[in-house]
Amino acid sequence: MNRISKVFLTLALGACAVGCYSDFDRPAPDKVWTEADFADSRLISIRDFKQLFYDVYGHEANSLAKTLYIEDDYVIRGKVISSDRAGNVYKSLYIYDETSESAIELRLSTSNYVYYHPGQTIFVKTQGLVIGNYRYMLSVGGRPSEADLENGYANNNLEDRVTIEQYVKPGAMGELTAADTLVVNAQNYRTVLNDDALGRLVRFEGLNYRSGSDGSDIYPNYLETLYLNGSSTATYTTKYYKDQLIPGTDKQMPDTYAYSYAGQKYYGSSWFSFFPSGSSAEDAGNYIARVSGYANFALMDLPAPGAVGNMTAIYTKYSSRTGGYIKYQLLINSREDIDF
Repeated sequence: MNRISKVFLTLALGACAVGCYSDFDRPAPDKVWTEADFADSRLISIRDFKQLFYDVYGHEANSLAKTLYIEDDYVIRGKVISSDRAGNVYKSLYIYDETSESAIELRLSTSNYVYYHPGQTIFVKTQGLVIGNYRYMLSVGGRPSEADLENGYANNNLEDRVTIEQYVKPGAMGELTAADTLVVNAQNYRTVLNDDALGRLVRFEGLNYRSGSDGSDIYPNYLETLYLNGSSTATYTTKYYKDQLIPGTDKQMPDTYAYSYAGQKYYGSSWFSFFPSGSSAEDAGNYIARVSGYANFALMDLPAPGAVGNMTAIYTKYSSRTGGYIKYQLLINSREDIDF
């Protein structure tokens, strides 16, 4: 190789190196997806998307644990209305479509708050995913395993970022507005709150905190979850704060939203109602706040019995595997959403 060729080769390699380092130091901004990116797909409202499932299986108990595999190129869009930053929402992202006033859960992995922010628009390419019904709650996820189906789970979480990014496309940042939250009180809950609102962000105003017996249930309580003798199957025992001591002390355990002591973290359940007394938690107007022991407000004291306040939460539904024993549960994003 002659001297002139060597000079040009050296200059070319140097330019390449400079360009590469420049790109590393100043990476291109992440793509912000818009409707135009899905011109060749079928953009469908979340309400109509959920109706695809209901058209096949209906709304009743025989729809539980059923799966609907999405073969067509449907795309849904919604605002993020949940956050797992406080540790109470787990492997889920809820999005709300203001055009159809409907919401749905996306079954994803952990730390969703790092990638998706409340008020941000999200697009979901659903072809190849599954709508599943778990205890009356519809969600979008991956194909279930045989073990999932045996346990009543009709789809699975998308666990790795590569898979998630294949289906979930982040759109423009935004803010949650008053219109994104359904406001419910003792005067209107019978008319404005029904199963069409499942998965939505709801502000409950004027709730009464209740403690005590409701049939065979006693509130508040927590669900001790143990894997005995190395078993992969959990043993569940409902326990009551009033009967327990704080581990390592002789002090009675206070009533808190969940259990988080000595490295053990269990779900807690507490009862809130538009009725100060005289109504079962299975009736309309009664709600169970179910809080994870991993939530950073797990040990926050519950209100004094009879206290009245407000709570903002994702509105969900839960039942036995056969569809009975229905409870409406409140999934709280953060301690700031509790105002008692």
